[in-house]
Amino acid sequence: MNSKIVVITTGGTIGSILQSGAVSVDLSANKIAKEIELAKQTLGYDIEVISPINKNSEALAPSDWLDILLSIQTACATDASGIVVTHGTDTLVYTVSAAVALGHLWNKKICFTGAFYSPDNPSSDTSLSLLAALEFAASSHLKSGVFVAFRSNENNSEARILNGFDVKPMSFDDSYFGALYNNVLASYSPKYGLSDPISSKDITYPKIETTSLPDKKAIEAAQAKICCITLYPGIDKSVLQAVTMGRDIVIIQLYHSGTGPYGADYNDLIEHLREHADKTLFLLASFPSEYIQTPYDSSRALIDAGGYIYKDVQSHFLYVFSLLSLALGNTNEQIKSQLADWQMG
Repeated sequence: MNSKIVVITTGGTIGSILQSGAVSVDLSANKIAKEIELAKQTLGYDIEVISPINKNSEALAPSDWLDILLSIQTACATDASGIVVTHGTDTLVYTVSAAVALGHLWNKKICFTGAFYSPDNPSSDTSLSLLAALEFAASSHLKSGVFVAFRSNENNSEARILNGFDVKPMSFDDSYFGALYNNVLASYSPKYGLSDPISSKDITYPKIETTSLPDKKAIEAAQAKICCITLYPGIDKSVLQAVTMGRDIVIIQLYHSGTGPYGADYNDLIEHLREHADKTLFLLASFPSEYIQTPYDSSRALIDAGGYIYKDVQSHFLYVFSLLSLALGNTNEQIKSQLADWQMG
């Protein structure tokens, strides 16, 4: 297949080296360049490389998303058949969410990928990641959209293609990415190549209504207006007051059933929402609609108190979506409107 692919490198483990007992970004970018060249020779593709940043993903700030998005925008203006973005795993879901939320701006297929082990590790999955992402980006499967290619087992014999909106952050003991409700789009193996799509189900997701990207100053200003917290038993008003003060939007990660602290003897969260929902937008994630048909009392109480609970929208996506929306000048009402189809009534 004679395909042209633009590869956007950003650093991360896939672009790192082992040195002095630690994994560090390869500032020369020689390792990832060599891996891309090997993949190019294996597949026979025409590959153009763009490198807007070179950082471990834990060092990325929201303003770095813009550098990556601008590179995607540039690549969309070329004659490439697809785009691959190499990225560190720790914050990959945040950058992917930024690309998904603005997905209507892209006219090409974008496949993010990363590696669990650096290229010079004997167990490295870098080659598998690149081959899977490149094959999918060049394939006839879907003409546009944002996806993630990543290994599906620890012996690096297969990778999975996941829809970007579905991808879940890795837990501390995970060695590969999963997706909501285990939704897998396709699989790839060096031996058998790319499978036909396992799922043809259309995946809808919230989109920020805009025709342009925000600028860095606006993104940095929006950071001060939003925060994201995780609930835990014992959280009290003093904590909630501290995170709400000065914020336009507070994202709250609920318990897995779409619930939060609630009860006659423990009502701090409910009371806090009642007292502040008139000035602060509380976006709560997430209600697992595929598994729970009837909400618990605490979910209803959170809504009645002024919170907005969303079905199957993860908290990291709500954070990225809201931050970029604020940076683009959208009001809280506009943000709620754009998320309305996923809101639990």
